[in-house]
Amino acid sequence: MQGEAELRFETPERVALSLEVSGLGPRALAYLLDLFLVFLAWVTAIILYSISGDLLRRLQALSAVGQLLAVLAVFLSSWGWDVAWETLGRGQTPGKRALGLRVVRADGAPVGLVESLARNLLRAVEVPLGYAPAVLAVALGPRRQRLGDLVAGTLVVRERRYDLSRYGPPAAADPRFASLRGRAAALLSTGEFERLVDFLRRRTELDPEPRARIARLLADALGARARVAPEDPEAFLEALAAHHAEGHRS
Repeated sequence: MQGEAELRFETPERVALSLEVSGLGPRALAYLLDLFLVFLAWVTAIILYSISGDLLRRLQALSAVGQLLAVLAVFLSSWGWDVAWETLGRGQTPGKRALGLRVVRADGAPVGLVESLARNLLRAVEVPLGYAPAVLAVALGPRRQRLGDLVAGTLVVRERRYDLSRYGPPAAADPRFASLRGRAAALLSTGEFERLVDFLRRRTELDPEPRARIARLLADALGARARVAPEDPEAFLEALAAHHAEGHRS
């Protein structure tokens, strides 16, 4: 960790990478947006259900236990919203997507069902206290983790947006690069692709020797995964990034 808003770690190829950790403000706005969408879903469901009968009378007809279970179901639907979106949406609820945020594991890998369940179940401790523990933990913690993140080993990071227009498709005449077409999207995770483009964008800021060394490390590691032996590391990395972007656009 360097500073308070950036997570630094090394890949298995010993290449230093970083993720920008989100602060309190964007996370709060994303949460409020998700809460608003859940509220709209509740209102829509109530209106549709009421069309077919008197909802209030049916609720009053329930036993005390039934009414308690109905209230719990409403609250659990809010937590289920986060778990479902984070698991199926690669760490992004609609609110997080709108704010450019993503939930990831502490090593930068995509969040799974177990981690999402753990981080969201801890809301049972935070909600009764007005989210004060979450606010303090995010505001004061070096990794901006609320209690659920600490237990689940997760982080909320900012997504980086890149202009990929300069990475046009490589020349089809080169069989090494043409073989990546249709396969590149499966070779890289979203996080790995973003870090690859980050290197391609920043490489001009590096001295020639470390630039060549990092490019060779990345090209060898990713070339082995793609079963390609790249002679020109940077040309291979550009082709891989271009075909990956092309695969997601198609």
